[in-house]
Amino acid sequence: MPLDATAIIKVVIPAVSPALKPLFSNINSKINSALNPTDLEKALKAGIIAAKEWEEKQPHAQRLFYHCDDKTQIDVFSRFFTDTTVLQELQKPLQDNKTTPDLDLLIQIFKERISAENQKLKFPENSIENWLEKFVDTYFKKTSAYLKIKIDKEDYLKQIANYFDDVKFAGIAVEGQEVDKSAQLPQIFVMPDVVEDIRERNYEDKKDLALLEAIESTGISDHQVELIREQRQIGRLEKSTGKKFSAQNLLTESTSQKFVLLGAPGSGKTTLMSYFAVMLAQKQPEILGLAADTDLLPIIIKIRDLAKRAEHLSILDYIRQFASGNLQVKELPTGFFEYWLDDGRALILLDGLDEVANEAKRYEIVNQIEVFLSQYPQNRTIITSRPAGYRSVFFRTEEFPRYMLESFDDDKIEIFIKKWYESRFEDPQESQSRQESLRQALAEQKRIKELARNPLLLTIIALIHRYEAYLPRQRHKLYDRAVKTLLTNWDAGKELNYKFPCEYLHRDDIERLMQQLAYWIHTQGGTGDKEGGTLIDKEELIKQLKEFITEEKPIKPHQAKAEAERFIAHIQERAGLLNEQGQDCYAFVHKTFQEYLAAQEIKDRQEGDGDEVVLEHIEKYLHNPHWREVLLLLITQQHRKKSAKFLKHILEQETPYEQWLHRNFFFAASCLAEDLEVQDKNLVKQILQQLINLEISKNKQVGEKIRKQVFKTLCSLNKTQFEAQALQLLKDSAQHISEVQLQEYRVALGEKEEVTKMLLGRLTDDDSLVRRYAASALGKLGNASAEVVNALLGRLRDEDSEVRGFAAFALGNLGNASAEVVNALVGRLRDEDSVVRGDAALALGKLGNASAEVVNALLGRLTDEDFLVRRDAASALGKLGNASAEVVNALLGRLTDENSLVRRYAASALGKLGNTSAEVVNALLGRLTDENSLVRRYAASALGKLGNTSAEVVNALLGRLTDEDSWVHWYAASALGNLGKNSSDVAPAVSEWISQHQDSEYVGSGIDALWELVATDG
Repeated sequence: MPLDATAIIKVVIPAVSPALKPLFSNINSKINSALNPTDLEKALKAGIIAAKEWEEKQPHAQRLFYHCDDKTQIDVFSRFFTDTTVLQELQKPLQDNKTTPDLDLLIQIFKERISAENQKLKFPENSIENWLEKFVDTYFKKTSAYLKIKIDKEDYLKQIANYFDDVKFAGIAVEGQEVDKSAQLPQIFVMPDVVEDIRERNYEDKKDLALLEAIESTGISDHQVELIREQRQIGRLEKSTGKKFSAQNLLTESTSQKFVLLGAPGSGKTTLMSYFAVMLAQKQPEILGLAADTDLLPIIIKIRDLAKRAEHLSILDYIRQFASGNLQVKELPTGFFEYWLDDGRALILLDGLDEVANEAKRYEIVNQIEVFLSQYPQNRTIITSRPAGYRSVFFRTEEFPRYMLESFDDDKIEIFIKKWYESRFEDPQESQSRQESLRQALAEQKRIKELARNPLLLTIIALIHRYEAYLPRQRHKLYDRAVKTLLTNWDAGKELNYKFPCEYLHRDDIERLMQQLAYWIHTQGGTGDKEGGTLIDKEELIKQLKEFITEEKPIKPHQAKAEAERFIAHIQERAGLLNEQGQDCYAFVHKTFQEYLAAQEIKDRQEGDGDEVVLEHIEKYLHNPHWREVLLLLITQQHRKKSAKFLKHILEQETPYEQWLHRNFFFAASCLAEDLEVQDKNLVKQILQQLINLEISKNKQVGEKIRKQVFKTLCSLNKTQFEAQALQLLKDSAQHISEVQLQEYRVALGEKEEVTKMLLGRLTDDDSLVRRYAASALGKLGNASAEVVNALLGRLRDEDSEVRGFAAFALGNLGNASAEVVNALVGRLRDEDSVVRGDAALALGKLGNASAEVVNALLGRLTDEDFLVRRDAASALGKLGNASAEVVNALLGRLTDENSLVRRYAASALGKLGNTSAEVVNALLGRLTDENSLVRRYAASALGKLGNTSAEVVNALLGRLTDEDSWVHWYAASALGNLGKNSSDVAPAVSEWISQHQDSEYVGSGIDALWELVATDG
């Protein structure tokens, strides 16, 4: 019985493959770049299968190998397909896809050479001719098809590059200026960092449930409650992340070929996917960390669009329609995408899972994606989503590890500024001048720089600076420019023929209507997402807009509804301020714009209804975290004659726990930090003096958290009109403030250069005590200039070990994680002095470099002979966030260290790493009864961070409230607070405890706990 095709292929292909290399080296270079040996192997397989299938349909006596055994068949095929002349004939379709192999010649070779080598072989009449005819026909069709696929691939890649490489700032034009030109993606793209996300979600978070219960009582729609529940409950993540690396290496660093990429709104998820596609389309895989000869076909799927068509289209059909419709690729051959998918040579980019807002629909799409990926399991796949729209149950974490996009750090912002202006100006001097101007503006305005860590907002800031040549100092002015930027349409420049689609509204109505809309949306509740705006159902949005339009225009309800639909389409497509972020759901592109426009709406109402509307909002929302920015932006825009009135009203509010937490004063000071104009100078002095009084107070009711908030608040006055006044008040109280603390204030409030210069001089003083002090002080001032860093690196070799230790610690504080600094600190882990080793370990923990070299060096210090070094190494490992099994097991081992300090810091580190395994939880529960109270405290704290709300954990923490050590009471209460913040009984319980211990030395810690539970400032 003849062998089947599979058995023949298993022998023939390995025999033929070595002969393919010289064959392909002789092929025309154009074709060589299109087809490869794998394609030829596939065509050979297809030809053999087709011939064998035909043969099996023939009577046995007419089959080619009727008279041959299995061994002879294999020998015949191997000799035939490795024959030099046969291989030359097989080249013909590759050199010219119109030329078939010479069938008559192949028949002749088979009869003469194969038969001559084994004269005993007998073949039925016409069996050779029929078998080879079927083989050649199929082989030629397959090679032609593969060649067409490869040639059409070039058109597909060209269109991919055209579609995703041209970054148009749609709707982003600065008022009164030309629309900014588009840019090629690589010109302005900045590669973000990602961090492995090994966090688990706590779906029963009591804070969320309590908040949702409160929201439900406000009377908003059930559907909106569900949307908020979706954004909050799904998106809450407990602490702990894994390794951090550049997104450039995602495809090589990931532990799986398939993974999920999570990122906040505006963090650059879609841009990164576009960049990956463009780099592959432009045949630059090495930029993505891949080998230069990597041949991957990029396939981008917009999940939101897929969801709209999912009932009628399979994913494969959607991909085809996107290619022909959106990319406008000419007609692709049948099987084009299957060719790449079957081989595992595609990069599948599924963008925006969170944009399917309906949870049931999202599960359907997830199932559809899983089925599709299971059909083509060998392909690399990236799925993107906002954290608020992703559940860990969507895809198994073992198969789909998660990664989080990081915000831009200072280096990334710097790279963007450089690329931005180099792409905007051909003149190098003009480009450099603009770069320096934007750098300085961001350096002087820390709040705006924090916004610039979001790539979307950084782009808008850069566009404003591009045309204004400066950034407004006050945030509300910057937001005003940004909103006008986003609301300025293409017809302001390039698209002069664009017709405003609304029939009853005018262009002048847009911003006013957006203010009303933003305020209404803001009243629908917060999501806990600092960057994402509140998600609103499309039907509710249109309904509310219809009411606003009806109030403004004398038109009928059905006309107002149609106008609302036109307005939404215009804002989404032409302005980009309000985006569809799920199927039939909308939200502001960033929460900042929602907050600013809501503040503007209140301000507009103030003009008609008087100051009472502002006072009412202060009374209702002061210290409500969802309304904090709205109130700040509202108050800081007030006229200097009215601002004092509102500040006094803030200070007069009966805020819970005000006598301990001073939140009213902190909020009033935050208004001053916005450079608020205030006519009443005495009031300003009163607020500043209260902050100074808290700074110098020796009252034990002023806890550490309060002191830190005082420092942060006073420093936030830098570059404002109150800077000099605050610094002078501090200098007037210098005798009550440590020299180091005063120097930190001087640096923050305008005297940075003077202080830094003085300390650098002291760093080379003959007296080692002076050098120690100078190194320590420099580490606290936050000046990480090259001059300061180099000077401290020099002190790492100081003859005095304490100077070396202070220098190491200072470098950790400054946050410069350059290779030079990290390597120097790793070297100090082997210092002869144990104090230096410990300080170097702590510094490495602060710098956040979690490379294998650093982690391994710290793991080595966990067994140091000096317990203080073991302690510091444990602390550092906790901060680095590497929760590998090796690190976790090493720290578990330190929980039983002979020294209590080591046990304490090992417990703390495990809490930070977030490993919630039973082994870790049980080990920490065991430390709740440690003989040392400090260990018990930190075990309690760690359990609070892990988010395990089992009865065993909760009961164990409740048991510690009667611990013989009063501080363990606080740590246990704080842990319970973390497990259920803002629940109905925790804050009152802590408040009662404070009332009972007002004269106790521990009262400050109790107030700190209360601060953690209820405070929102800062």
